[in-house]
Amino acid sequence: MPALQISELAAASGVPTSTLRYYERIGLVRPRGRTAAGYRLYDEDSVDRLAFIGRAKRLGMTLADVATLIEAWFAGECRPLQDQLRSFVSGRIGEVHRQIADESAFERQLQRILTRLDRADTVPQRCGPDCGCDVDPDATLPATSHCDDCDRPPTAACSLGAHDLRHRVVDWHDLLAVAVRAERLGHQLRFVFEPTVAVAAELASMCAAETECCPFFEFGLDITADAVVLTIDGPQNTADVFAAVLAAPEPTIAR
Repeated sequence: MPALQISELAAASGVPTSTLRYYERIGLVRPRGRTAAGYRLYDEDSVDRLAFIGRAKRLGMTLADVATLIEAWFAGECRPLQDQLRSFVSGRIGEVHRQIADESAFERQLQRILTRLDRADTVPQRCGPDCGCDVDPDATLPATSHCDDCDRPPTAACSLGAHDLRHRVVDWHDLLAVAVRAERLGHQLRFVFEPTVAVAAELASMCAAETECCPFFEFGLDITADAVVLTIDGPQNTADVFAAVLAAPEPTIAR
């Protein structure tokens, strides 16, 4: 394969140029030389590395995990890589088991709430004792507290489980890290990216996924010939939430 410039490597690998530059900054991909004009040149090894990174991320690995494996992979030493992968996969299986247990417990809590609502008395107007709206999964009928909270706006809380939430944070971290500029305006954040189709598509997908679990966030995506601009708004702590994700060096997933 002839040497590739960064735009050609992006086309061959399906990885945006902004992400390639980020991977290069953290040492996952390395150019093999430069043109006379100073442009970076990459070889087939870089294409293979990017394919390995993609496969590893689909397993739920963070970029920190990938960095510990990728050199062993390309050194051709199978046994050390097998040992590391075995440890990682075993940990992921344990994490999945814990997630299933957590989700099963949560399902039982929801079922208890639904049962209480089905058994509760129908009230003509305002919530009151025995209406079932106190949504306490451990409470028994009759309810003893008044449901004054029913008239208040819902609390901003993500509906993802702990496992999915940690992986969502990793995805946001990787995506926001390739922004060329970030600005804070009150509790609103604005991220500016290079104007590539891949970045715009990835941002749109992430925003759509986020609104499913966190409908209180508001996302704006402006696409021009000069830049792709993501605006994030929502509750008062919106800027703090995403600024913390951006500032973190790399989220880790406990196993």
